[in-house]
Amino acid sequence: MKISLNWLREFVDLPESALELRPTLDDLGLVVEGIEHVGEGLDDVVVARIDEIRTIEGADRVRLVVVDAGEGPLEIVCGATNFVVGNHVPLAPVGATLPGDFVITQRTMRGVTSNGMLCSGRELD
Repeated sequence: MKISLNWLREFVDLPESALELRPTLDDLGLVVEGIEHVGEGLDDVVVARIDEIRTIEGADRVRLVVVDAGEGPLEIVCGATNFVVGNHVPLAPVGATLPGDFVITQRTMRGVTSNGMLCSGRELD
């Protein structure tokens, strides 16, 4: 079972560090199999609005998505199809590092330059 420390803190006083709490829980017979730090490593990810979606000539699995994250339009080549114009999505701009030390670089796909990556929950860990 997974438990949020933020939720648990609503009921009892706990040490700040989950590492300090682990031995206490183990002593109580509550085995801690692992500690996950949700959101860790996502400092570079921003929210962007989908402004336009266009097909790319000769490409059937990717399309050109124009997004705005507050600094003007960015063109992103993306294979996902689960969003529409007006949606807000997570964007890892060029230079961002995602969990697993995956660095986002500018890439050209199907002759179109992609200036970042629209991220799924799986990619954000």
